[in-house]
Amino acid sequence: MSWGRACAVFAIGLVVVVTLVAGGFRLAAAWREVATVDAIAPSSGRYVPTRSGRMFIQEAGPANGIPVILFHGTAAWSEFWRKTLNALGAAGFRAIAIDLPPFGFSDRPVDNSYNRAAQAARVREVLDRLGLERVIVVGHSFGAGAAVETVLHDLERVRGVVLIDAALGLTVAAPSDPKPPFYLKPRWLRQTLVSLTVTNPLMTRRLLSMMVAKQDHVDEYAEIVQRPLVRVGTTRDVATWLLYFMAHDGDAVSADRTAYAKMPRTAILWGDKDTVTPLDQAEDLRRLIPGATLTVLPGLGHIPQMEDPDALNKVLIERLRAFN
Repeated sequence: MSWGRACAVFAIGLVVVVTLVAGGFRLAAAWREVATVDAIAPSSGRYVPTRSGRMFIQEAGPANGIPVILFHGTAAWSEFWRKTLNALGAAGFRAIAIDLPPFGFSDRPVDNSYNRAAQAARVREVLDRLGLERVIVVGHSFGAGAAVETVLHDLERVRGVVLIDAALGLTVAAPSDPKPPFYLKPRWLRQTLVSLTVTNPLMTRRLLSMMVAKQDHVDEYAEIVQRPLVRVGTTRDVATWLLYFMAHDGDAVSADRTAYAKMPRTAILWGDKDTVTPLDQAEDLRRLIPGATLTVLPGLGHIPQMEDPDALNKVLIERLRAFN
């Protein structure tokens, strides 16, 4: 066999092997994802009905405490805030962590609406259903986009904002084409990519460890991330969300740098070892928001509430009390 023909055979064989392996992960995801949401949703939370489906929330603290609404980041859910929920509740706040679909246990919208405006509309409806006024909004990482969107659409309801390692994309130039990359158009390809990464339990720990500076609690939080991943249709729905994640949400108010001049009192908390959203993004936010304060968390990366919850909660409670 000639050298050229041997290389061609090897290349074809490699493609076949990769295809079979990738297909195997997609099949494994389908075999795992067999649980109904009502069967596995934790009893520590409850559902709030909205027009786009039920939103799952977890709460702590007195009913008459100042409401603090917690937004999680990508692939996380309300349980990621457990230690913060407990600390805020003990400090007298009414802490409420909300699952943003498609993650956690909230219903996934039938219209596949995952942009910031849609997420903010769901959260505002939850606040209406709970009869909450004058809330404090806390947004972490990618969830900070929906958090800021909620604030900017309902400024009179908000008494203060805390942004923690916020992934808002404000320091990146808007692309000429806001649509997701063309190669993500095939549904089978998106689902395969998701089954290899986000919904693959073999990758959870690795993905988390890449985002943090302190590794002490990675195993504990990897298990938290994995709990909702056995829901029916998780890989399918996260693959649909991926189209939004990889696109540019240019229509969002929170994507407009000039809109941040209208933000209410804001505290910014940021890990100085954050390599996902580096500290210069925090400095940029501080300049955009009039009167914003910036607290740098030494030795912490992108997920302070996981890396050192005690340190994060101490500073967070101090900032929340300053909003009174």
